[in-house]
Amino acid sequence: MQSPEIIAFHEAERNLKAHVRATQLMAELRLLQEQIGDFQARKVPPKHYIHLLHNSESIMGELEKIPEVVSFQQSQQEVNDLLQQVTSRLAQAVLARVEEDDDGNRV
Repeated sequence: MQSPEIIAFHEAERNLKAHVRATQLMAELRLLQEQIGDFQARKVPPKHYIHLLHNSESIMGELEKIPEVVSFQQSQQEVNDLLQQVTSRLAQAVLARVEEDDDGNRV
């Protein structure tokens, strides 16, 4: 929890939440994605909600130009990478213990 990646993530998250326009765009995007999901769940042909898809793409493009969004995405990826490393190390340790048990050695 005190790793540089986690600290950077929390800072980027605070900065993102403080950016009013980014927050508004994300809320709009969530609503559009819900509407698109509803249409898709009902198997409505995309031609009937293509305007929603275009609006969604437009908002995503605008979000990608906001430095706070880019910073948050980068810090999120770094945290994901860190978690993957931790998961991998834990899996290796557990596998080593299991292999020791299979060899008849007491752990």
